[in-house]
Amino acid sequence: MKSYVVALALGMLLAAFYAVQNSGTVIVKFLMWQWSLHQGIWEVLVFGAGAIMMWIVSFASYLEFKNKHKNDIRELKKRIADLEEEKRSLLEALQHRNTTAVKGEPMGSEFIENEGVEVEK
Repeated sequence: MKSYVVALALGMLLAAFYAVQNSGTVIVKFLMWQWSLHQGIWEVLVFGAGAIMMWIVSFASYLEFKNKHKNDIRELKKRIADLEEEKRSLLEALQHRNTTAVKGEPMGSEFIENEGVEVEK
């Protein structure tokens, strides 16, 4: 941020020197309006208006970027919560299995033909 401020200050300083050296008047016509200003002052005003417009455009881009990442973060947090819930339920099932094995129930495995996987019973 500081580098932008330094660059802007340097640009404004150069524009001020330019304004002092170019003291001739110019007539500026825009739609129905007409102004008579010193050339340097007019150019400093145009420079300032351009800087303000670029700041507005960059701020809008920043907001768009921020909102995009906010949605991504929200989705990832939801996924983490879902995975943590799944982990908790798997740990509970494993703990339940271990407690039933300790009580003396036989631990065996059977092959389920429809699924093609071996499941412990």
